[in-house]
Amino acid sequence: MKLNDFSIQLVKCCIYGDKIVWQDNRNGGSLDESWEPAGNWDIYMYDLSTHKEIQITINGSNQIHPDIYGDKIVWEDNRNGNRNIYMYDLSTLKETRITTNASEHYHPTIYGNTIMFERKIDEMFQKDIYIYDLSTSSETRVIKGEFYYSSPDIYGNRIVYTGEVGGDLVLMHDLSTSQDTTIAADAFSPDIYGDRIVYSGGGTGMPMRMYNISTSTETEITTSYAAADPAIYGNRIVLTSDRNGDNVNNDIYMFTISEEGQTLKPPVADFSAIPSSGKAPLKVTFTDKSTGTSTSWKWSFGDRSPLKTVQNPEHIYSTAGIYTVKQTVSNAAGKDTEIKTNYINVAAPLKAPITAFSASPRSGKISLKVRFADKSANSPTSWKWNFGDGKYSTTKSPAHTYSKTGKYNVGLTVKNAKGSNTKTISGYVVVSKK
Repeated sequence: MKLNDFSIQLVKCCIYGDKIVWQDNRNGGSLDESWEPAGNWDIYMYDLSTHKEIQITINGSNQIHPDIYGDKIVWEDNRNGNRNIYMYDLSTLKETRITTNASEHYHPTIYGNTIMFERKIDEMFQKDIYIYDLSTSSETRVIKGEFYYSSPDIYGNRIVYTGEVGGDLVLMHDLSTSQDTTIAADAFSPDIYGDRIVYSGGGTGMPMRMYNISTSTETEITTSYAAADPAIYGNRIVLTSDRNGDNVNNDIYMFTISEEGQTLKPPVADFSAIPSSGKAPLKVTFTDKSTGTSTSWKWSFGDRSPLKTVQNPEHIYSTAGIYTVKQTVSNAAGKDTEIKTNYINVAAPLKAPITAFSASPRSGKISLKVRFADKSANSPTSWKWNFGDGKYSTTKSPAHTYSKTGKYNVGLTVKNAKGSNTKTISGYVVVSKK
């Protein structure tokens, strides 16, 4: 499916759901001598469900290399004289500058709350790869630029990127294990979704190839035209191509994997949760672990709350109980459901303790050894006993010996994170002469 026509090459496009985003030079952009975008390139979006096109950036600078996840679009922006990363939220219509230092930043990509980008480290164009966490506003370097790295993309814990190490390579880095894997040689501009990586290169006419991580197999998707900067979401792939053969104009195309002879299979549902137990209110982060290529998610948390349809939701359990969680994942080929019974255990919320105690024996002759037992409610975490004879203890259930006759007032103070409580009983222990 051909989506649009453009007047020049290097039109980077990306896809999320029904939204396709690209860089566009219709307002005066051009290419410099190094075939790099210069002048007034803007970011545009096309909605497949409404067939409407929207111009995202309008400030007359050089906005290129966009990516989209959910309602958030990121891009590389030259409005301040050096390259920085910006973000636009479609739900709030708010633009945010992500990088603020004087370094040059390139090729942003976004997944959930994570934005990843390259940062130039020397004049030889070596670059480190960083990730920026929107939830904490913190930045972390994940790959050190020992070689020339470019065009990163992220899905879950996996990063794919191009490395020029004696030739172009598509490489994958696992953030959870810090392991690196070479995916393909003579290849570049990778994009990842689920277990599938698509990239350009490796044949006559620069075809597009796809690598399946779960089966360790590579497939050439098409050889009928040059495929530049492919991007994948579910079973949809978008790319730019000079399919008309004039070597001047690049168009954006979209097709499904099944159109090119690939068999799409239903996904297999699976998920995890952190934490899976605790006191109410308990905030739980669910992580999709399904295999295959899911395009939609549906979560039931077992507490009669509304279903959620995001990939990795957060949910707050406000009432004590044991909850069964259900996840349904689907794509164009079918769906699958995973049910984890009694998966989330939520205890009652913590309350301030209420002091209570007992003692045995409570009367006897001098050198009377008494064993005290804490009976307080609501889980105290510290104790302070006053035995009434000038002696104290911080043990939960101590033993104490009285060496003088008399009637002793016994007190206990207990505490936890919610507060403290004290109880004193007059004449609780009576000691007589031998």
